[in-house]
Amino acid sequence: MRRLPALTAALFALGIAAPAAQADHVQPTVTTTLELGAKVKDCSGSGICGGSRRATVSWSASCGPGVSADALQEIEVSILGVKPSGKRFVYDSETFDSVDGHLVDSLAMVAAPGLRFVAEVAVTCSVELVSSEGDLVEHRGKSRGTSAELYLPPRLSGYLIERGAICGYNLSIGQSKRLLQARQYFRLIWYMRFSGASLLKSGVAPRKQVKLFARGAGLNQKTAPDKTLLFGTGDIGTTLVPRRAGTLKIWATIGGHRTNTLRIKVLPRRGC
Repeated sequence: MRRLPALTAALFALGIAAPAAQADHVQPTVTTTLELGAKVKDCSGSGICGGSRRATVSWSASCGPGVSADALQEIEVSILGVKPSGKRFVYDSETFDSVDGHLVDSLAMVAAPGLRFVAEVAVTCSVELVSSEGDLVEHRGKSRGTSAELYLPPRLSGYLIERGAICGYNLSIGQSKRLLQARQYFRLIWYMRFSGASLLKSGVAPRKQVKLFARGAGLNQKTAPDKTLLFGTGDIGTTLVPRRAGTLKIWATIGGHRTNTLRIKVLPRRGC
């Protein structure tokens, strides 16, 4: 999906002239909902893919009792991320699919993994009426509606064996980046997708809030990422030494939020 720098968009503009039979004052109201849909193909700027979902923002608005829909001047739809503290921030990593909107309508967008977020819809209505003195007077009002909060778990999209030595096997370059061997030293990269603003507490070093797990093949490891392998290009890593052949399961937690699990084959030690 094409990426644009911001989510907020002016969605609907219409003439504001209204008949004198309308109410003297506009009183906009809006109800907003946010729902997660199917998985979608999507990648981060650094090429790490997976974990994104379709999200649909729906709203039902009114300009007020007795006020015609023609009084609708503008609808603004925004996605706001939520920090661990509860404070909200503008989430600008994705864009909506369309730019049309009415008093009762919906829009779809793509939400990336590792995000707590809400939708906010602001409705502005305006009418011009003739006063008792014969002057045109604008009656204008604005209302906002916020959805319930949704959450997408962080995503472990893949891994890469950056450094290591396998002996006794003739492996291709691709295999050597995907397989481990018992009792050999390896430097492993976790390819992660998550919103740091949404999952990591401010004022606390990220390394203290990210934990990497490796279990199986004789390992039961929980560790912080290496300082040199933390958020450099979207990847996070550490070192490990499997004790025996088998299957190694890896996952991570970001600010206490767990990712999915991946499996790595560990070859038996031979010829060393």
